[in-house]
Amino acid sequence: MNDLSPVRDPRLARQEDQRKRILDAAIVCFARGGFHATGMQAVCAEAGMSPGALYRYFPSKDAIIEAIVERDRAVIPGQLQPLLEADDVVEALIAAAHAFMTGALQPDSLPLFPELYAEAVRNPAVRAISNRCEDEVRDILVRVIERGVTLGQIDRSLNALEAVRFLMAMTDGVLMRLLLEPGAELVGLMPMFERAMRAFLAPKPAGVAA
Repeated sequence: MNDLSPVRDPRLARQEDQRKRILDAAIVCFARGGFHATGMQAVCAEAGMSPGALYRYFPSKDAIIEAIVERDRAVIPGQLQPLLEADDVVEALIAAAHAFMTGALQPDSLPLFPELYAEAVRNPAVRAISNRCEDEVRDILVRVIERGVTLGQIDRSLNALEAVRFLMAMTDGVLMRLLLEPGAELVGLMPMFERAMRAFLAPKPAGVAA
């Protein structure tokens, strides 16, 4: 049987590999020292390449930061698509939140969490990338909430968009608490998080005010 898988152009493949090498090195450096305290020389050293080689792929540190945001946030909408077909919408939302927080808690990810938010406020290009991703995420989650309402699994009195904003804020808040308080752990906070989500989303019995 013939192998019909696409063949990567060697030149393009090398460019992609080099870009990944630089971005992976930059993430290590930024997690260690922050965006603004980290210079391009540190990224070059971590990537094991000369400044001239690095600048062929990224003309500035801002360009590296923008590429990291683009790469890391672009995958999130695709990860949420299965929620649109989940049998139990609330439990699927909880599982998705847990998976997101677990991924964000990796040693090379958690220190970047507040850095990315701060950079989105400071840097219009990063803010545009972040907003584009968040718009996609919100759109998917609003549809998930609306589906849960249709299935009778979620309180129909909730405004879907505002409910999504609240759930995203809850998730961000847990990550910030884990970052700021060394003794806090996801294993301890997650049961409370799940309880809050279930109580917030649960359909209200007839005659009970929202």
